[in-house]
Amino acid sequence: MYESFQIFAQICVAILLEAAPFLLLGALASGLFEVFASRDWIERLMPRSPLAGVLAGTVLGLMMPCCECGIVPLVRRLIAKGVPPATAMTFMLAGPVINPVVLASTFVAFQGDLTVVALRCALVAAVAVAIGFCLRNKAPEDILLPGAAPGAACGCGDEPATAAGGLFGSLADAAPLSALKGPSLGSRLEHALRHAQGDFLDMFRILILGAMVAAAFKTFVPAGFVSLMQGDLMLSVVGMMGLAVLLSLCSQADAFVAASLSGFPLAARLAFLALGPVLDVKLVLMWQGAFRYRVIKLLVLVPVVLVFSICMLLGAALKLWGPQ
Repeated sequence: MYESFQIFAQICVAILLEAAPFLLLGALASGLFEVFASRDWIERLMPRSPLAGVLAGTVLGLMMPCCECGIVPLVRRLIAKGVPPATAMTFMLAGPVINPVVLASTFVAFQGDLTVVALRCALVAAVAVAIGFCLRNKAPEDILLPGAAPGAACGCGDEPATAAGGLFGSLADAAPLSALKGPSLGSRLEHALRHAQGDFLDMFRILILGAMVAAAFKTFVPAGFVSLMQGDLMLSVVGMMGLAVLLSLCSQADAFVAASLSGFPLAARLAFLALGPVLDVKLVLMWQGAFRYRVIKLLVLVPVVLVFSICMLLGAALKLWGPQ
């Protein structure tokens, strides 16, 4: 038993040490973006044409790196200010994955395998574009709850938390920069670092849980059950999708958890990487404070159906034509 706990601890520590630098980098990028990127600049960046916006929304994360917990209140505010809902919603789903920090973390976690990085981006882009296309003709009042209150800060201890946003809100809906201690560069940097600190601590707690679950699965779950899951494509895809929803890991670190579950088929690990950033427990709770019920149903059903279908097809193709 002692040896099992030793293995469990080693796996946990390995995952945390690999993921922590990217988590920190992502928190810093998010904090700097929140403080130095003005809402006017963001609105000018967003295309006004719904169809062009759907396509542009999939890559805006390359210029606007946001974590999934901070992007929901930002998107709600953008829609309320007149940005086409299709553009904003596509960005909400694609941005947390198609951004430099997450691309780098996935690349490192899978030991430089660009195929995994490309497939992850393609899966998330497919989900985001499908949602954007479904909402292309919708007006803001069709998307947003009437009178939805601004969210709280994403983990910053000095910002009030609301029932809708809790610790998963965003400084995008907090006080404007003019309300800070002053317009100086020093005060802005201080605010960005406080935001980054709160983000990092909140996300690191969730990462610890994810690392413990992955390590426990590899160490304590009976080998027969693991073999059954790993040998059945449907069971492994469904299991990894469920794990992604329940763990609610940050997209900047989830690749290290997926990579640690190396016995599962690649298609199942891609299902974990594609579904988690667009649908998990914390996101559903946040959506309830921002979007109408029919929009939330769309945000739940479309990712589940698309990710499951594509990953099953991909898994079958890999079994026929190539090693996993």
